[in-house]
Amino acid sequence: MKDNRGGFAGKILYVDLSTHKIIHQPLDDRLAQKYIGGLGICLKLAYDNMRPGTDALSPANPIVLGAGPLVGTSLPSSSRVFAVTKLPASSSVGWCGAGGVNFGYLFKNAGYDHVVIHGKSDHPVYLKIFNDQVEICDAGSLWGKDVEETCRKLRQSFDSPVGIAAIGQAGENRIRFSMAFIDGIATLGRGGFGAVMGAKNLKAIVVHGDQGIGVVDHRRYKRLNKTFMQRIGDWPYLKESQELGLLKSFPMVPLDTYKKIKKRRIACVSCPIGCKDVVQIQDGPYKGLVAGSSSAMNLFTPLAYGFEDYREAVRCIATLDRYGLDMFEFFGIMQFAKTLVDKGVIPRDKLDAEIAIHSMTSMESWARKISFREGLGEILADGFDRIMDEFGEDAKEYAPSLIKGIHPYAGPGSALPWHLFGTMELGQLMEPRGPHVGSGGSPTYFARRPLDVFPRHLERMGVPRKAIERILPGIRNPQNGEDLKIGSLLKYSHAWFTILGSLGICARGQINRFYNASLCAELYETVTGIKTSVDDLRKRVARVWTLYKMANLREGIDRRSEIPPSQWLGKSGFRSYVDETPITREDIDGMVEDYFAEWGWDRKTGEPTPEALEMLGLPDINA
Repeated sequence: MKDNRGGFAGKILYVDLSTHKIIHQPLDDRLAQKYIGGLGICLKLAYDNMRPGTDALSPANPIVLGAGPLVGTSLPSSSRVFAVTKLPASSSVGWCGAGGVNFGYLFKNAGYDHVVIHGKSDHPVYLKIFNDQVEICDAGSLWGKDVEETCRKLRQSFDSPVGIAAIGQAGENRIRFSMAFIDGIATLGRGGFGAVMGAKNLKAIVVHGDQGIGVVDHRRYKRLNKTFMQRIGDWPYLKESQELGLLKSFPMVPLDTYKKIKKRRIACVSCPIGCKDVVQIQDGPYKGLVAGSSSAMNLFTPLAYGFEDYREAVRCIATLDRYGLDMFEFFGIMQFAKTLVDKGVIPRDKLDAEIAIHSMTSMESWARKISFREGLGEILADGFDRIMDEFGEDAKEYAPSLIKGIHPYAGPGSALPWHLFGTMELGQLMEPRGPHVGSGGSPTYFARRPLDVFPRHLERMGVPRKAIERILPGIRNPQNGEDLKIGSLLKYSHAWFTILGSLGICARGQINRFYNASLCAELYETVTGIKTSVDDLRKRVARVWTLYKMANLREGIDRRSEIPPSQWLGKSGFRSYVDETPITREDIDGMVEDYFAEWGWDRKTGEPTPEALEMLGLPDINA
């Protein structure tokens, strides 16, 4: 990469854990221009380095981790990191993203934009990246430790501040719904990313750097950043958001309860708001317990599963986090297992402990059994498909709603029982990695907003006027009445997410609300020197998401994986966002076809056409 390029550190690090070979390569300038950075380049590197049909837990499955060109600058909330690999829960090529706290900043300052990790070590190791000093270090003393203790011991090992990506015992034992944690508090999950690290005997990645990140146009950068920060400072809800984080939008507990146990807020580097929480229980049997999370909302999630005492909920989630388990998948699997026991499909003599979903003691016991593959936990550890394979057709009869083998976090029978069908709900179906909230956000995110506010949000996301008219037919022709084309809108939700993810900007609503597509293009050009318009961003995003689609078509993740669960349909299922009528299979099929058409893919199959691939500069990409 040219020496005068800003934003990018300029190097890709290749590490082979099998041979201990370490290679530094310059970042190709053309790669940056075509795929923006961050998430975009991660997906391209994964496509190039992954053999089709590779098992997710094979040494041949690469891990690609990277940070976008705005990471390492002082721009608000520009610390997002992404990892791309083949995920064991869904067998799809998928991304995991996390607020980096300081991981992304220190990784970029070490002199790298991306690291590609191949192979498997013959013993537990961690990868140390300290500027030009890159080492594969013994992790024997860390193996068997939980996430919290691992991070603490690694921090104590170094005099300089470090960023850490680490797994707990669940990842070590290849639990298919295990996660990795960034700096002990943000998660790389869902889908089983922790198991991929564990399968490589990779306990952690530790980074430190002090090389700095350049900016091409300093004067313009300072002006934009100052104006941007002023706008955030003038936001009337800033103080409230700083105090409450995501609980401002989704209060799962009385706010006085949260304020009572709140110990401190944690913000990622350069974030002026902060959404990560550290709480401390003030009374009861768990008095003094300190727990941290990427959101207080997560700490109280067990309340949605029947827990009555918020203190037990916090304790339970803290336990799951230390093991490194995906809480949504864990509770979904435990509910399924309990149903199978109650129905006699799983004989009670297979249990050495009762399954009580509302009980902290029971859930903590099963979290350990799963994390260490003890007894029935050996089967539960491999997810829904293994359970149904083990217990046959009778088990399938009672299976919950599943998408790509993963339990959705929102919808009928899920942790968040929302009933209106918007982009987040359709996004759970259409995201190749499986159900996830991150890439489905849009004006439909949490609540039913009136349609007349949509154009403002869509313009901010960079949606062209003609597309807005397709999404909201009533705008151009009022006689069409109120209508919302969810499938068409989802395309632009995915596009907006890809812009943010490729730049390294947090996608959470309380911060991305201050960004818009024009500003993103201007900041990218200002920092990197790569001439960029909104139209340029749109084309590059289409290239990134189409490549993502092709990578998964190559793995057999096709239209058959996008069939909605039966539980979503009928009177007890989802309802229309506009008129709250029950959603039908035909309704969802129409949304899916609209989504494909908006990308320019085949409307029925979802396969990018040769013409679309040619137009995007991807003529040699094969499914």
